[in-house]
Amino acid sequence: MDGKGAGFIAVLIVWSGLFYLFSASPVAPSVSAGSGSFSAAAFSAFKGVFDGGRGSSSEPFGFIDEKGNFQKSQIHFNNPVNISQIEISPTDSSLFFAVSDSGLFASKDAGLNWYSFSDIEHKINSNIAVYKILFNPENKKESFISVFSSGKGIVYKSENNFLSVEKLIEFGNEGAYDFDIKNNNLYLGLSNGKLLIYSLDKNESRILTSFSSPITGLRIPQGENLIYLTLKSGGLYASYDGGWSFNRLKYLDNYKGANKINGFFVSPYDTFSIYAATDYGLVHSFDAGATWKVFKSLPSEIASVSAVALNSKDEIFAASKGKIYKSRDNGQNWQIIETNIGAQISVMVFSGERVIIGAGN
Repeated sequence: MDGKGAGFIAVLIVWSGLFYLFSASPVAPSVSAGSGSFSAAAFSAFKGVFDGGRGSSSEPFGFIDEKGNFQKSQIHFNNPVNISQIEISPTDSSLFFAVSDSGLFASKDAGLNWYSFSDIEHKINSNIAVYKILFNPENKKESFISVFSSGKGIVYKSENNFLSVEKLIEFGNEGAYDFDIKNNNLYLGLSNGKLLIYSLDKNESRILTSFSSPITGLRIPQGENLIYLTLKSGGLYASYDGGWSFNRLKYLDNYKGANKINGFFVSPYDTFSIYAATDYGLVHSFDAGATWKVFKSLPSEIASVSAVALNSKDEIFAASKGKIYKSRDNGQNWQIIETNIGAQISVMVFSGERVIIGAGN
């Protein structure tokens, strides 16, 4: 047999073995395995993808269950971490990813258990800082991840839920703190204040504009020329022409601490509707940031809001000092949910009737 034939048989044997592992891997009971080509169960077939270990003093994950009660998630790693983002895979509704300063974490059972995660080549590992992950809303199999490692910022692309990644662009001594996608272009907010646009079709980038402070947040509502961004130095900025020019939304100057934006949420139902979690409190704009309303109905002891989210029922969730405040009537009244999570809540996402919580200092 010639070399090519032997090579083909070897590859066939390897892939046959992987297929057996995929089909034989058990799915957690009472949890849907999803419909993606790489299910959550399939990930466990790769040795080292989910790292073991128990006994962390940190409590970075939890959830509010269907009855409105807080539950702690089980963690299967050792070191305390700061969680800054949680996303649900669009190809597998039980597969969650969480971004941290100590790598990427994943849950195979809709947030009940969390593990340290690595791709098969360990480009993503616990020794790197992960800034952001993004699933392409126009292509469910396509995702992106921004990391910082060994003095370099790198943006990777994946087509299998980060099992394998391909490097798209690299920055020396800088990182992409946040980014978004529109018309197959990545808009990258860098730690040096530059806003870049990277064409996935042409594999080339150019600078749109520069700011005097790192870009910490960036949102592009679907189907609009609007771009919202925040800076480390403070303030919210808006572009109405796709990023060629930006206006600082000065109305927030009227409230001391409101320019320190810890996170903001653009309503998917109204791109001019913005909720912002600030050091002043929770604020809401109906006109793309031109004017703002303060939720004065929140309890008086709340001085700073660390995270905000809005679900499909128009219920508002605001986090402050380890507590979650929920309103069903546009902020007129609030229900207080105690979490005892032991750290500042940094992110809230929705999975069915559950609220998934991430925390970090």
